[in-house]
Amino acid sequence: MTQRSVARVLWTIPAVYLLFVGAEFLAMTQLALVLTAGGRSAMQVGVVGSALWLGIFAASTVSHAVVARFGHARSLAFATAFSVLALASLALHENYPTWVAGAAALGLGGGIVWVAGEAWLAEVAPPARRGFYVGMFETSVGVGMLTGPALIPPALALGVEPLHVAVAMMAAALAGCALLWREPGPALHLPAAAAGDGAAPGWRAVAMPLAAVCTVAGLMESGISAMLPSISMRLGFPVASAAWLGATIGAGSALLQTPFGLLADRIGLARTMALAWALLLLAAAALLVWADQPQQVLWVSGFVLGGVGGTVYTLVVIELGHRLGGAGLVRAMGLLVTAYTLGTAGGPVAGGWLFDQFGLRGLATALLGFALAGAAMAWRAGQGRLAAAVI
Repeated sequence: MTQRSVARVLWTIPAVYLLFVGAEFLAMTQLALVLTAGGRSAMQVGVVGSALWLGIFAASTVSHAVVARFGHARSLAFATAFSVLALASLALHENYPTWVAGAAALGLGGGIVWVAGEAWLAEVAPPARRGFYVGMFETSVGVGMLTGPALIPPALALGVEPLHVAVAMMAAALAGCALLWREPGPALHLPAAAAGDGAAPGWRAVAMPLAAVCTVAGLMESGISAMLPSISMRLGFPVASAAWLGATIGAGSALLQTPFGLLADRIGLARTMALAWALLLLAAAALLVWADQPQQVLWVSGFVLGGVGGTVYTLVVIELGHRLGGAGLVRAMGLLVTAYTLGTAGGPVAGGWLFDQFGLRGLATALLGFALAGAAMAWRAGQGRLAAAVI
């Protein structure tokens, strides 16, 4: 790729994904609020959120084959076009089973866009600046998570159906894909450095320990935390405040991804990862300690769970970009997204059930346990990486 093509990829993919995620989270937040106002239980609301992530999970398992067949640019465009249709179907009715199916369809498109776009960007980014560019990509995700829910109150005030706004944003993302249509993606070869012994490609050895970390990070960042707006309404928050809580969760991702990427470039991945898990442990502990006074702590904990939970995933992507390339990187990214969606798909249902059964204190206790498990997994993955380097 020419320098101009690389620059176009590095800046267009985050812009496309900002619009994509903004539309996605606007739609899912609006569905959660409508269902909650209609008397659905927290678990029923969680099922819709889980359907989105189950769709992403299914797409992630075949994403490498889709990219190999159509290439990075066409995979992005086709999946985004499919997502426009999925969002349009959600806007046409208010039927619960059909909303569950529509959320799953939206996830199918999102999973392909996620793997194709992120693997493309991680590979072409200059190694010395990979933390910045991957962080910028993840920042676009956070800005989308912030912008989407934040558009709900003004849309309602203007008498505009929020789901129609989501469809318009997704259509704009599709238009952005046209800028990349003729750009050649990375060659889908398996580099010698990642080939292992030939029988079992080395990308698995690199990706598997990191994927386990991402499962827990996904559960905390976009799984259980996605239930906080609905939970806040059950704790007495008005609808507008619940929507703004959803925006606050997105604000964490919007504000923290690029700084953590730059920090990884400067002080290394291991130290930055340790800082991230320390902050997640503090956020979960604070939610547990002040569970009886949630008015303030929900905002802070939501910000940290959404933002720092996302930085764990960002740091793992940076490491994959350093260590893999070509088909190995696409396959590893697919595995990473699969693992992440295991957490995010189970998170809304688990979070809703925990809250229904044990209240906010029980949910906070579970979050603290997940944070401890994730920190231990991250430490163990780091030890294995150091051992491999010594050998």
